[in-house]
Amino acid sequence: MTTPGSPPNWAAIGRDLTTRADTAKASWRTPAYRRAAAPTEVVAAARKADADNALFLGEIVARHGWPGRSRIGEDGCRAAVAIAIHADQDRELQLRFLAALREAAQQGEATPAQWAHAQDRLLVNSGQPQMYGTQWIYRPDGTSGRLELLPVADPDALDRRRAQVGLVVHGERAGLLRRQHLASLSDPVVSLVERPAA
Repeated sequence: MTTPGSPPNWAAIGRDLTTRADTAKASWRTPAYRRAAAPTEVVAAARKADADNALFLGEIVARHGWPGRSRIGEDGCRAAVAIAIHADQDRELQLRFLAALREAAQQGEATPAQWAHAQDRLLVNSGQPQMYGTQWIYRPDGTSGRLELLPVADPDALDRRRAQVGLVVHGERAGLLRRQHLASLSDPVVSLVERPAA
């Protein structure tokens, strides 16, 4: 990454974050029931990769703050958000990411939608209803299964909250996710969460 006292090489950091997120995508997009059926060593490797990615991002955030768009570009920032969202093994670190991401969004270094996505993930992981409706679960059901939105606080105000952070209305996003899901039934990999905007 960088040596102590030297300025960070943001281009290299952005590339590294993007490579890490790209490598992890297959695991992230695999439904839980398929992950549960995977060999133990595959699951362990995926969990270790997520933990290593989170520690890498955590070191950057601790030293320099959130790696925002002006530092590492849109792709790098998107990758950093994805890594933060999937830092489920370390709730304390995930909370630090959320705080840094919120500040970055307030400064235009990340989008409010990216922050909302991370906020929802942390709420769901804490057993609380999400606020922005970005977290879904796949429930195997017969031959096709179904996607379900995880619980949402005050569902009547969901579209208003989504609009405030730049997310499309829930019905439009739900339709797109379901179409993507139906198209991917023969594919072992499917996205279960709304991807944060650039």
